[in-house]
Amino acid sequence: MPNRLKLLLCVFAFLFLAACGGSKGSDAHVDSGGAAGKGGPTEPPAPKADEIKKARDEANALTEENHKLAREVFDLKNKLGEE
Repeated sequence: MPNRLKLLLCVFAFLFLAACGGSKGSDAHVDSGGAAGKGGPTEPPAPKADEIKKARDEANALTEENHKLAREVFDLKNKLGEE
């Protein structure tokens, strides 16, 4: 009987340690650089509506410029092909 009791005690100790050890995760993977290092990784702030509009306007302007340049290249290639 004492051997079964020791075995049972070991099993419960193992299960308890395994359950408690995995519940919070490992601190080795947390980046501890900066002020927020102890609180875990933080998400960047969400962009504001005016920042989104500004980025969208810049992207549209660049796309338009790209189309103009592509058209210019196409026209110049055709001009070279005709000569």
